[in-house]
Amino acid sequence: MMNRSSAPPAPPLTTQPCRRAGRLRSAVLSLLAVSALACTFLAAPAHASAADTTVAIDLSQSGAAPTHAGAGFLYGLTQDGSGPADSLLQPLQPALFRGGGARISGGGWIGDGYTAGAGYRARISAALSQAKRVTAAPYGASYHLLVSDLFGADTTQPANTAYPCDNGNCANWTAFIDQVVSDVQVSGVKVSYDIWNEPDGTGFWQRGVNSAQYYQMWDAAVREIRRLVPSASVVGPSYSGYNHSWLDSWLAQTKADGTLPNVLNWHFGTDPAADAADANSLMAAHSIPAIPLTINEYLFSQQQNSAYSAWFLDRLAVSGVSAAAHAIWSDCCGAGTLDSLLTGTGSSQQPSGQWWVYQAYAQLTGNRVAATNSGAMAVFATKDQSRGRAAALLGNNSGQSGTTTVTVNGLSATPWLLSGGTVHVTVQRIPDQSQLVTPITVTDTALTPSNGSISVPVNVVSGTDAYTITLSPNGVAPTPPPVATTTVDANSTGAGTDQFSYSSGWGVANGISDMYAGTANWTQTAGSTAQFQFQGSQVALHAVRDTDQGTMTVSVDGSAPVTLDDYAATRNASGIVWTSPVLASGSHTLTVTATGNRNANSSGSTIALDSADILQAQPSGTTVTVDANTTGTGVNQFSYSTGWGLATGISDMYAGTANWSQTAGSTATFTFTGNKVALHAVRDVDQEMIAVSLDGGTETVVDDYSPTRNASGTVWTSSSLASGTHTLHIRVTGNHNPSSSGFNAALDSADVTTN
Repeated sequence: MMNRSSAPPAPPLTTQPCRRAGRLRSAVLSLLAVSALACTFLAAPAHASAADTTVAIDLSQSGAAPTHAGAGFLYGLTQDGSGPADSLLQPLQPALFRGGGARISGGGWIGDGYTAGAGYRARISAALSQAKRVTAAPYGASYHLLVSDLFGADTTQPANTAYPCDNGNCANWTAFIDQVVSDVQVSGVKVSYDIWNEPDGTGFWQRGVNSAQYYQMWDAAVREIRRLVPSASVVGPSYSGYNHSWLDSWLAQTKADGTLPNVLNWHFGTDPAADAADANSLMAAHSIPAIPLTINEYLFSQQQNSAYSAWFLDRLAVSGVSAAAHAIWSDCCGAGTLDSLLTGTGSSQQPSGQWWVYQAYAQLTGNRVAATNSGAMAVFATKDQSRGRAAALLGNNSGQSGTTTVTVNGLSATPWLLSGGTVHVTVQRIPDQSQLVTPITVTDTALTPSNGSISVPVNVVSGTDAYTITLSPNGVAPTPPPVATTTVDANSTGAGTDQFSYSSGWGVANGISDMYAGTANWTQTAGSTAQFQFQGSQVALHAVRDTDQGTMTVSVDGSAPVTLDDYAATRNASGIVWTSPVLASGSHTLTVTATGNRNANSSGSTIALDSADILQAQPSGTTVTVDANTTGTGVNQFSYSTGWGLATGISDMYAGTANWSQTAGSTATFTFTGNKVALHAVRDVDQEMIAVSLDGGTETVVDDYSPTRNASGTVWTSSSLASGTHTLHIRVTGNHNPSSSGFNAALDSADVTTN
């Protein structure tokens, strides 16, 4: 997010001044950056010619669990924080969000005449709504509150803006800080205070990078925040790019002033691992104990593709940076597209290729293993015995294509990956597409290791595509097929989404007991058509099959018509007569045409439509959280015996509810479809022991006593399960830890994971 008019000291990368630009097309705004997103443009990478490279993975050298640094977003949510849907956000396991209400009309504190008026209120309300969602379960992410956006310095501020500490007067700035801290404290939401965005650029700060006034502003804010809330987390300096000399001077000054941040951050950079190493060396040179590092914006506009995203994530994974946020370029600041990882809006949103890269990155679980890069190709890999798999993400930062051979060593140290002396290898390509239903499987085979090693050739079709490699004993589960989410009656008519429309020649019959909604839309007129507009990735058509039915054609999105014969010797009034192929998720049109023809055995040529099922693609690797108060006898529902009660309005529990019992022998069951389940329950000073079992297996006793309360933590997790429907059984034992003061058992929620 940088905007600067004068040339800064040359950073250690080839740059030219630029702005973090959104899709704002006026001549003036095109010269500015959209609020938290300015940049230092790297020269666009030359498209590399095809070249063969080799990267290596060593499964015998195991390290710590992956931190998944990089799973974060700048202004990736809708203004009120409600979007995107959990089904598109949870699979990415995001850990960092950043925002402050940029570009919300009213101009913030500045627009209100340097007071807390409606403009400021709109921004703080939006930011805290976002923070409230993502800092709570199931996310538990950090939220960096952009204080300068609340102030109104988002490149839309007027030319006569009075900046903090102008003429040495910091009084209004301090009053503003008091207001922000008060509002945050009242909300009860935990945030980190990101003081000023890109103070090296004139779009946000027009008083000089590392100037005396800048340090006045910084010191006043930090001291006031810490006076009001000594435990508060402060973030800075948020430079628009990694710059050794700027950061060197900044660390020296803020150390001398006693205003060092709790989190040291910058934006963009060349290689996050190299930049982090340099930042750590600077802190050591100034005798500053190591401060956690974040990169609050990364990936320039020309780097926004599957391959470069994978490369940057691979480098973040080994950098020691604690968290990072994907930059936004085309839809600031409340579109809710996860910084363009999603296309569409609301329920019509669909994943892009980059979304699938982040989903694959989240699936790198267990322990990291040693990996060696080659040229522009980077690889990060993990092994996870609990999931029975090792996995790697492959990306490049130069548009390189050709064949990359992935050499995997150390298989003799992971015998659990072998079955019958072979290891199953699955390679998937993640194309750089704006809409992508699922990655493309390009290799799915068993290989026999030689001296504990295998070689996996990856033909990089396009230099903008990423690849994943998965090793398992018997292959990975296939991508789940689309599942039906909505059934639409054929008599739901109109010109909108999920509606049928009919030409002339159609009639409606009512009161038909064996049809959906009791209605049938029918025709005997050759050439009569029906169209069904829908949003989804597949459609299934229900129609009457009977002794008097004729033939019809169906097509989707103008494809070649398929002829269907609706004659049947026995009646089936609402069965599926045709299912489309899997489509790219989005808007589609199904067309049905009556031919006027019939089977020789049929007594008529009637066509009668019943309904349509809309199916949606299921992203693999998703985790769904189900509140323990979601009750019933179906899938992803809890059911309870007698002896249970319900408590509501509990702020530290998922959905604010707890299902509880003090009755020994009381039971709860949770039926789910997936490959893993994790149970969340209260741990506290008055909790007892529960017994947990799965699919009728042996019980495991879980002691929920804890000297400190954790109302929604995970108390038990299953091993990896075969795909299918399973039942989790919870029994109240009536026993407790001697240190516990009570016999309470309180369930919070369950996480269901699908591989």
